[in-house]
Amino acid sequence: MKTKFLSLLIATLVISTLHAQPGNYFLSHYAPDDERINYVTFGMVQDAKGVVYFANKSGVLEFDGRNWGLISTNGPIFTIATSGQEVFAGGFHGFGKLVIGADNVKGYQALSQGQPEATRIFSSLSLKGKVYFANGSAVYVLSAATGKIESIIKAKPKEEFNGLIEITGNAYVKSEDMIYKIEGDKLISPSFPWPDALSIDFTATSASNISLLCGSGGRLFLASATGLKEINLADKDFLFRNVPVAAAWLSDELIAIGTLRGGVIFINPATGTTQEITNFYTGLPDNEVFAMMADRNQGLWVAHDYGFTRITPFLPFRSYSHYPGLEGKLLCAKTFQGQTYVGTTLGLFTLVRQDEYEEVFDQSTSSKGHESKSKKSLFSFLRRSKPTAPPLPTKSTKRVLKAIGYAYKKVGGIDGKVTQLIESNNQLLASGTFGVASLNGMKSSPITLVPVRSMYMSKALGQLLASTLDDNIKVFAFNTKGWKETNLLDTLDDYVSYIFEDKLQNIWLCGRTNAIKIETVDGEITAVEEVPFSNPTIDESVGLAYGSEVYMATGGSFHRYDIKDNVFKKYDSLPGPKKYFASAGYFWFFDGHRWRTVDARMQAALKLEWLGLFSNIRYIAPAESENLWVITANNELYKFSGKQASQNQNGYPLFLREVRGQQSKFAPTRSIKISQLESTVAFEFIQPDYLGMKAVEYRYLVKGLNSDWSTWASANNIVNFSYLPTGSYKVDVQTRDLMGKISAADEITLEVEPPYWRQSWFYLLEVIFFASLVFLSIRLSAGNTKYRLISQLLSMLTVIMIIQLVQAAVNAQVSIKTSPVIDFFIQVGIALLVLPFENYLRKFINRGSVATVTS
Repeated sequence: MKTKFLSLLIATLVISTLHAQPGNYFLSHYAPDDERINYVTFGMVQDAKGVVYFANKSGVLEFDGRNWGLISTNGPIFTIATSGQEVFAGGFHGFGKLVIGADNVKGYQALSQGQPEATRIFSSLSLKGKVYFANGSAVYVLSAATGKIESIIKAKPKEEFNGLIEITGNAYVKSEDMIYKIEGDKLISPSFPWPDALSIDFTATSASNISLLCGSGGRLFLASATGLKEINLADKDFLFRNVPVAAAWLSDELIAIGTLRGGVIFINPATGTTQEITNFYTGLPDNEVFAMMADRNQGLWVAHDYGFTRITPFLPFRSYSHYPGLEGKLLCAKTFQGQTYVGTTLGLFTLVRQDEYEEVFDQSTSSKGHESKSKKSLFSFLRRSKPTAPPLPTKSTKRVLKAIGYAYKKVGGIDGKVTQLIESNNQLLASGTFGVASLNGMKSSPITLVPVRSMYMSKALGQLLASTLDDNIKVFAFNTKGWKETNLLDTLDDYVSYIFEDKLQNIWLCGRTNAIKIETVDGEITAVEEVPFSNPTIDESVGLAYGSEVYMATGGSFHRYDIKDNVFKKYDSLPGPKKYFASAGYFWFFDGHRWRTVDARMQAALKLEWLGLFSNIRYIAPAESENLWVITANNELYKFSGKQASQNQNGYPLFLREVRGQQSKFAPTRSIKISQLESTVAFEFIQPDYLGMKAVEYRYLVKGLNSDWSTWASANNIVNFSYLPTGSYKVDVQTRDLMGKISAADEITLEVEPPYWRQSWFYLLEVIFFASLVFLSIRLSAGNTKYRLISQLLSMLTVIMIIQLVQAAVNAQVSIKTSPVIDFFIQVGIALLVLPFENYLRKFINRGSVATVTS
């Protein structure tokens, strides 16, 4: 009985271990290319449009998902805060805000003029329409609407402020020994019953107004309207040893604590259990965290020495490629009996549970009464030394969790590329350059040692087909003694890249210039024939059976089997695939916008739109229920969860970011006027997106110039005009996200004005000037006969200039896109039309001259 119970217990533990393979959180890495920018960052915020700003040693960094910008300031920036779309920053030389200057370029405006003591600002807070800045000696309270200083709260003599914190929606300032609540222009004692000898280093407040307080020794507390409660941490020693420096709420069930030397630990605040540790071993470039911020889509931004990383715990992807032990380029993956197997260029690997621990000194023997002095401020190097760990005890040691995770172990007996994994007869089969083998846990049994290109378990024959690298087809049958070769298709010697079956029990072998059709009846082969492609190529082909039809993809296009002519003909009803492959009995292709499969029901059930996050995928295969294995060109392995994909992402607004001319910038407003001389103009629209560079596609329509929308493309966020005729235009821009949701920006009105010499006021000045010349001409010819020649020349010049004026006025009103030859004939026609006016003008001048002489 005890033996059975022990066996049952072991089996239960094994099963729970096998199924408890959650994968690592999805990471996205960002870094500006500008070499002027230093990655040392002290804080991050996100404005109402979704743009992220960084308090940086070089100034204020701006990032909208595509564009990086560096906004120069009057010194290093140590803290940053937002109120709506307003961004405030404080640093070495005071505090200020970001504004659009007279040159329509975003810049920094100082707000601390007249306050000589407002230097070395290291902490800020934005609450209830107020913005607070603090240095060691004072707290400056500003109106977020006006940017003006409303009050200044100074520290007591011999007291020094350590920073601003938010607790349950109220502003507090802390000193070395005290925490004060800010009420108007005064400091009052807080109502919370702080534990004895507790020093609060930093806080984070959730959307439900619950504040997380990080205290000395890695202790965490939850502060709410009902009081203060300590979180019973499962891995408190991890926090104590790695020195917490920042915190952020991602949801009511998940908080993140950034550390000085251990990366980021994610904790459930209700239970205190550790959900994940993201560090160097799981894809984070550096374990030293500078600053953290949670954005509006539950993404965690982490600043470190190599740039910035966005961690997304709630994205429907989990990474499986950063566990230790995995070697080589990834080729395939499969879940079998709860176990994860990954085939690479160097063999086959399986994932097993393996937590990492380290031996550390036991803090309980020497840390009693100790207060952690770590992270008193984000720029503690200005006033103190860099955050340090608590002093080491001297008596005992204990094991402390270093990383929660798994490790890959290599399956014995398989050396070489593993290109395919299939399940058959309750066995997992692997094939590649090593041959074909069946797997049993960590061991393998060879079926054949001949290198294999592709394999397929035929339902019609009940046997395993394998195409070899030397262009043969080997067939194996399974019985109680194992796998045995049957030599069923030994006569075939052709290149075969893929094998599949249709609904009529026909087996198809995909070649380069043709396919081989094997007809079967009741498990017996009745006929073998070649079916050519209508446009053969040297590309590898893959195929599938969908309903009663058989399709083949080769040479970058789809082909459908024509049973009447016994040939594969090009099929135009499906979009030509830019990328395609078949795996695990399914066919996948990229149509230029998103990944798709032929079966529309599977397309909808699996929510394949999410795969648009990756520009280049090399492998897709179903995992367990509503999951997919995905391998990217960057050698990353992800498991995609269709169930978790139902969670919607909060979209950011689409807005006009910038309007650029040849040599100047224009204010990004809804109505823009430019001169025709500046008609080379570019409108840049942006919808912040931090999932992937090509996750959002743009299209535009310029009313007055064309009547059709542009194609959807990720690069169409910039609308360029090299030349525009004078007139009024309307610019419309739309975006489409991964899920197909369309957003539109406010319509932009563009007025292209003619140059000054083609405007009506200038024409009026010309007419007045010409009339004066005519009058002067008449007076000169009447006064003295010796001015007669000058009068005639001046009259002739006046007539010519008036004709040019008429021609310019007509051309300004009539704008026709023609060739130079047609333009010449149009000008001749205009000259003929004004010829009667010219004759009348000459007669008028002559009559005027004669009348003046007679008088």
